[in-house]
Amino acid sequence: MSKKLSRREFLRIAGMATLGGVLVACTKPTAEPTTAPAATAVPKATEAPAAPAETVVLDYYIVGAGDTDQRSLVEDAINEYIEPLIGANVVFHVIGWGDWASKSVTGIQAGEKMDVFFTADWYYYMQLTTEGLFTPLNDDNGPNGNLLEQYGQGILSSLNPAFVTGTQIDGVNYAVPTNKELTVPEGFLYNVALAEEIGFTEADAAKIKSYRDMEPWLEKAKAARPDEYPYLTDGRDGFSPWPQDLASGVNGQLVNMKIAPDASGAWDETILSIMEQDVTKERLMIMHEWYTKGWIHPDAGLSTFDTSQYLNAGNFFIEPMPLKGNNIKAQEMMNASGNADLRLKEIYGQPKVNITTHAGGSMLAIPAMSEYPVQAMKYINLLHSDPKVVNMQLFGVEGVHWEKEADGRVNLINSAWYSAHAGAWTVGNTMLQLVTNKEDPDKNKMLIEYSNDAIDHVALGFRFRTEPIAAELTAVNAVSDGMMRALQTGYVDPAVELPKFIADLKAAGFDTVKAEVEKQYAEWKAKK
Repeated sequence: MSKKLSRREFLRIAGMATLGGVLVACTKPTAEPTTAPAATAVPKATEAPAAPAETVVLDYYIVGAGDTDQRSLVEDAINEYIEPLIGANVVFHVIGWGDWASKSVTGIQAGEKMDVFFTADWYYYMQLTTEGLFTPLNDDNGPNGNLLEQYGQGILSSLNPAFVTGTQIDGVNYAVPTNKELTVPEGFLYNVALAEEIGFTEADAAKIKSYRDMEPWLEKAKAARPDEYPYLTDGRDGFSPWPQDLASGVNGQLVNMKIAPDASGAWDETILSIMEQDVTKERLMIMHEWYTKGWIHPDAGLSTFDTSQYLNAGNFFIEPMPLKGNNIKAQEMMNASGNADLRLKEIYGQPKVNITTHAGGSMLAIPAMSEYPVQAMKYINLLHSDPKVVNMQLFGVEGVHWEKEADGRVNLINSAWYSAHAGAWTVGNTMLQLVTNKEDPDKNKMLIEYSNDAIDHVALGFRFRTEPIAAELTAVNAVSDGMMRALQTGYVDPAVELPKFIADLKAAGFDTVKAEVEKQYAEWKAKK
């Protein structure tokens, strides 16, 4: 039996849940969550794990574009600095977005060695917590004690308390939120160079309030560059009338509620079948029209289609994108592109509303099977308290990948590492981050302040547990995976395929899933 399993077995003997459940979690991917988070039934640990005398290796799983040959240089620089501080080295596993489920999620379910793990409310947080695969971070009765209190003082002192309480499950934190923006409306990026070619100004951009408003400009963009596809999309809805997600683990394009109150300030909390809404049917028809006209890439409906290569090269006009205010997302995407000539600006398609998904929009968890939870927490704490660590993990090695200019901003010499990982929004405390010379010097301050006049969604704080409908949800997701993107990108005719899709969803158990969301939301609302 492996060393990792032996430690878990020991903890189980000390009073955790049954060993049988652990063996299941450690030997095969979990098909469905079957238990509540392990910490809820764990007696108080007598003491935190003792730090080993030798330098330990932390395997850090981070999402992004994929690995780079610059990674080892970044690891060496970070490790030289952190080893005397926390007795650990770090190894980054940069997993592509398209491979995260098959490599990272199945890996943690199979018990592979992992010590720091990226997650989010919209990215497996509830699922993996419910499966008992994340260790509780602030549970005195948990297997590792109160890691946040003992080793996370930099985290606790830097985070808005709303981040801490807003990401808890039954009062327990299972991941540390990034100190970043709270408000992330949907919208669009547009290519300034092509906009100038066709006479599209910022004033014109401000008038874009619907997809139909875009059509004259997409037509001009296609005429100006007939070999390109002006509307770059993977199916995202930049004018979405719904939050990104309502129920963790349930696709927000299937079950959701309205994003904002009406003009009088009253909320409609009806939980809706999104694919049956008239506004959805209209948008899908528009996408199909655009696809037929050659405005959308012919491969956009395929899961293998990657929009980033076209954005980075400037071979597009408009792409839907979650935004952050003040043209900040555009600046970040320009930096990550590696294209010095790329210029981007933004169009906003949603009001400023704070939702659960973005309160926990970027987090770092410690897998329950980690042998080194103390060192892992110490490293996460450095990401919230030590600007040297933060900026090395964000930009790479100073003098190799970047240099600091006279005004304190960063000039990217080699963006390979910066482009490999997901970006600044995943790296600890944004208030400690430097900004590039393409960004506003006050970027990070503006990120935090952008939410000051946002409103809280009526469902802020609602977290859904998938275990009661795990079988139905698996079946519904299988149907959705087979057709959703094709519909959202105009790849198929919704007049023909949408009724079939809805019927297949219902046959798979969609109504049961929706009813469970309604039930849990009503229970949460009553408690609130």
